[in-house]
Amino acid sequence: MPSRSLLLATVLVVTVSAFSPSAGASYSLRTNAAAAASTRVHPQPQMVLTNLASSINTILYATLGLVAGNGLVTKLPQLLDGTITAGVQIGDVAVDGVLAVVAVVQLGKMAGVIGKVDYAALEGLPKSFAYEAGERALAGEVSAMSKDGRYEVATFAGGCFWGTELHFQRIPGVVATCVGYTQGSVDAPTYEQVCSGTSGHTEATQLIYDPAITTYSELCETLFKTIAPDATALNRKGNDRGTQYRHGIYTHTTAQAEAAASVFASEQRMYGTEPIVTECKPATVFWPAEGYHQRYLEKGGQSAAKNARENVRCYG
Repeated sequence: MPSRSLLLATVLVVTVSAFSPSAGASYSLRTNAAAAASTRVHPQPQMVLTNLASSINTILYATLGLVAGNGLVTKLPQLLDGTITAGVQIGDVAVDGVLAVVAVVQLGKMAGVIGKVDYAALEGLPKSFAYEAGERALAGEVSAMSKDGRYEVATFAGGCFWGTELHFQRIPGVVATCVGYTQGSVDAPTYEQVCSGTSGHTEATQLIYDPAITTYSELCETLFKTIAPDATALNRKGNDRGTQYRHGIYTHTTAQAEAAASVFASEQRMYGTEPIVTECKPATVFWPAEGYHQRYLEKGGQSAAKNARENVRCYG
């Protein structure tokens, strides 16, 4: 049988992973003051727990790997030379081996060593902006215009990026979108790194739009509608909690910054004295997410048609 310490480490890893806040819920555009006024909670205590859970999870995976690895190093030679009972210990060694591999793989993903994004394989225009965004990221560029100079670039974060992307896909004048990670300190981050809370990134949507059809102010207003009533909730959108779910508007030009400031002022009047915590910062390098995240909800059957009115369902 596996050792008590190995069983305990496994149970703790599973438990902490299960309770790490990542579950979400369906949501739709909400525009009135009553919607904005409800559930205005600053979950700083929850955020401390979220960050603590991420750190503990990493430590426990490392512990699991060490305990399982030690079991392999200790028991495998004994099994091979026949000094322990094979019938009892083969299963124990097998469990040690499987759990050691699981721990190493998970730690590798958290560190970004395993599961690197293949930017060259991402979809390109006209379906997605991901390929072009990946080219810009690899070159370290933060651009204000599409490569052909026809469209402006905008970047928004609104919690789960699947839903945020679909909301913007439906806006007339939005030409193409992609999801990814921005405002972090690590180059070419993976989903696991971002979810660990250690890279500093937030899940975001980058898009190109035709300013002759829609304005940047209208796009900012759309972002606030999608996050209502959580514009006053720090690092939270709905049931998604963590720094990777913080919401923000990341401007690419002075004109965008001015338009965003005007929308912020209008939204703040609606929220009253409760301060909006949605970020408003200059755009930084935007790293597209893995291919399976791109247009995720559209590929799952939800409508991305312009002016579609169906509720956006991130989960279920």
